[in-house]
Amino acid sequence: MERIEYEIKHAIEHMMESNYPRKKLWNMDSKVKDLISGIRAGDDGVVVGRNVINMEGPYPLKLGSKTALIHTSCDIVAMGAKPLYAMNAIQAQNKEEIKIAIDGLKKQSLNLNIPIIGGNTQTEETLKSCISVVVFGELVGDKIIKDGGSKVGDVVFMLGHPVEGDIGDRIQRAKNKYDTFLKILKEDIEINACKDASRGGWLCNILEMIVKAKVGIEITAIPYPRSTRYLGTYLISTDEENLKEIVKIAIDNRCPMIPFGRIIEDRVFKIGDKEYIDKEELNSIIREFPYK
Repeated sequence: MERIEYEIKHAIEHMMESNYPRKKLWNMDSKVKDLISGIRAGDDGVVVGRNVINMEGPYPLKLGSKTALIHTSCDIVAMGAKPLYAMNAIQAQNKEEIKIAIDGLKKQSLNLNIPIIGGNTQTEETLKSCISVVVFGELVGDKIIKDGGSKVGDVVFMLGHPVEGDIGDRIQRAKNKYDTFLKILKEDIEINACKDASRGGWLCNILEMIVKAKVGIEITAIPYPRSTRYLGTYLISTDEENLKEIVKIAIDNRCPMIPFGRIIEDRVFKIGDKEYIDKEELNSIIREFPYK
């Protein structure tokens, strides 16, 4: 119990990290024509017209060479879009590090079919080696899948393998998850919310989802024992009547799918029969969040 309480406290602190920049940049949304979802939404990517754009990093160079493009494109798909192309920024110490970064990014690019069409590379010896990536995508349907769209009564499930291992394993697992989720959307199955269980793990990200939706959750299973570690899986909220169709698609694609909770009207964070965040505290968190 003490461990869960500690992880929830850590998750709340993590969620609040971006409050200051969002509040300071709050009025920027009004300056962009056709902007649908921007700084005020605080979602995984931004949406301009039918274009979905996401930037991630900086990642430590060696980690980024295995996962930067994977992780950045993950959020594009989560919002209901197909990744089209990418750009990168690389800070390296020397030519050998440039080779490590480019070779890894190229493997990700070719296997995910996301061309890298430009970017910037530099070797400033006083800076730490790192990689950032921006990915551009396009909606596959007419609906943006937001992370704050959960509805009372929805079932919440985790989709996909944890994205870990060597670069080949990571690519295969990410592609399996992308193909499965995009197939669900192409079958016109209504998805109310989706978020990548990235930094902060499934616990932090499901908490952010309910805070944005102004609802509560009752967790009835543990989708992964380490609740705050990066997984790279999707957390998805949908009406229970859609589960049979989703299970069929997941089976056909050999993609793991784990229902683990239900969205409830009472604004509480509940695991089993214990409330870890009561109504008063969750309402306080909701008030502190700037997202609209």
